[in-house]
Amino acid sequence: MKMQLKPLWLSLFIAANAFALHVNAAEENVEHRDPPRWTMEDRTPQARFQSMKKENTNAYAQALNDCRAMRGREAGDCKKEARMNFDRDMQRAREMTSQRH
Repeated sequence: MKMQLKPLWLSLFIAANAFALHVNAAEENVEHRDPPRWTMEDRTPQARFQSMKKENTNAYAQALNDCRAMRGREAGDCKKEARMNFDRDMQRAREMTSQRH
């Protein structure tokens, strides 16, 4: 008799936990909204350049972090590629935000 009750209890336990996970996932925390600065437009070339610089720097940091999982020559090549991408992106940022006369 005990052997037949275990699958029943196990299935009830799984169903209850699945329901609890669904309820928790559906809740939305509306206390934390995006800061106002995230929706402000960069109106000057300098402000656009600073935003691009932040994005490029963060992308470079993420790429370096990804390279840390690698070893040996692969890691070195990864870091070189990340640096080349960063330099290329910064050059594009300079070109896009330069004052044209």
